Amino acid sequence: MHPLGICAVVLCGLVLLSVPRRYAVWPMIVMACFVAPAQRIVVVGLDLNFLRLMVLAGWTRLVLRGEIGAFRWCRLDVLLVTWAASSTIAYTVLTGSVEAFINRMGMSYDAVGMYVLFRCLIRDWDDATTAVYGFMLVSVPILLCFAIEHASGYNVFAFLGGVPAITVIREGRLRCQGAFAHPILAGCFCASMTPLFVAQWWRARRMSLALGASVFSSLAIIVLCASGTPVTAVGFGLVGAAMFWLRFHMKWICAIAVGVTVGLHMVMKAPVWHLVSRLDVVSGNTSWHRYQVIDQAIKHFDEWWLVGSASISHWGVHAGDITNQYVLEGVTGGAVTLVLFLSIIFAAFGMVGRMWRVFQRDPYRLAFSWALGVSLFIHCTSYLAVTYFGQMIMVWYLHLAMIASLSCASDRRRAPRVRLSTQEVTVVRGLSSNSGVAAPAS
Repeated sequence: MHPLGICAVVLCGLVLLSVPRRYAVWPMIVMACFVAPAQRIVVVGLDLNFLRLMVLAGWTRLVLRGEIGAFRWCRLDVLLVTWAASSTIAYTVLTGSVEAFINRMGMSYDAVGMYVLFRCLIRDWDDATTAVYGFMLVSVPILLCFAIEHASGYNVFAFLGGVPAITVIREGRLRCQGAFAHPILAGCFCASMTPLFVAQWWRARRMSLALGASVFSSLAIIVLCASGTPVTAVGFGLVGAAMFWLRFHMKWICAIAVGVTVGLHMVMKAPVWHLVSRLDVVSGNTSWHRYQVIDQAIKHFDEWWLVGSASISHWGVHAGDITNQYVLEGVTGGAVTLVLFLSIIFAAFGMVGRMWRVFQRDPYRLAFSWALGVSLFIHCTSYLAVTYFGQMIMVWYLHLAMIASLSCASDRRRAPRVRLSTQEVTVVRGLSSNSGVAAPAS
């Protein structure tokens, strides 16, 4: 640990414990964006990076202030906890080692700890908006750090460890990454937050300058990362945003998309997932490798479907590098874990769909609901080309927690439907006929 890193985690932890609940997410945002991932404490094999320490501070806050009592279970919560348990059990059975169990428990700590923490801190639309404002505030300083790195070729966060001091160059372009664990993840981080930035236009147009600065900063950071995956994610985000005008026909659009995919698979010489290899939006992109990961996982399904695969060295994938979150879920946890992971995504999309239907007459909440769906879509498409680690997992669980909390808040707004029995209807009609008031139809 660097002395500056120690000061940062202590200060952010104290701020998290003391500020009003609405702003408690901000210290975690600062920690994720400005402290390199190598800062950590390892005790008897327990790897506590600074984000995990912040989660511990957050849970301390929940207990001391009684804020955990506001947590109410929903289907997405159950699916996420079940997925974490399945992943831990399957990987432990696969390897049969204590080290594997500790490793998976650490990942479960990240998943459940961050998700539940954000669920308890973000309870309504104002809380979610405040969290987005936190990302908007740090976007410009992050861009400044990236610009310095691009101009000098030196990463200003290198003294904290975990990132290269000299910026990596590919095909003559600097791949800036700042304090993030990888340039691709830095770009995906910004790509997934941009829709939520844009949605703020419908809340307070007087903030147009701040909104424009944050959106510009996010897009500029994506360019400075010089990675194809974030650029492709922005493209898919634009497609998702354009679907807003067809939102009442999404079931048909999804059905047509599935039909077109199946049709292409039937008529193409190569499998339909070979299209992944054609996504060369940045020179030097490894899209062919990403296609091979998917193709080999499908061909070797019999090896990993039960509890995963102990080795993929014979798959012919370069260095065993699994650059696909879906394949990683299957290879390390089996088919059950993969299905649970997909169920989390489907449940989240379902919640988003119910949200925007409730707020048809509320422009901001309608836009914010759709933006959450677009961000979720960006995550899903990015998973085809990268696996999340480091700071990126915080954004993933934050978005899931936002969707769950706002969906629960939206459900509470719905007016309950009251059904009367036949006997009750008869009594009401009798009373209304005596009083001259029209009786209800049902």
